Amino acid sequence: MATKETKDIREPKVLQNAFKEVQKDNEFVTEILRDVTGINLSEQEITKLKVMLRYETKGTLFDSITEIYRLIAGNFKSPEKVIVIPYIDGKQMEHINIQRIGY
Repeated sequence: MATKETKDIREPKVLQNAFKEVQKDNEFVTEILRDVTGINLSEQEITKLKVMLRYETKGTLFDSITEIYRLIAGNFKSPEKVIVIPYIDGKQMEHINIQRIGY
């Protein structure tokens, strides 16, 4: 015969609407362009990147990675703390995350 304590362990409680309480920080991760995401960047850096990437990069995103690093090096404080992470999503589209690591 199961005691009340063991019965509670065996039958997990269902949490309704548990995910409505999960916190998200939309300022930490920002869409710069449709296929470029900025992570842990300041508002000023995001604004600069929107303009520079729109007008200074040509061809595919992956072909532009070196040019993106040049833009960051010439326009950002502590560019050595910014990394560019290319990836291909499930729809085989090129995307880039630009992330500041540490401050």
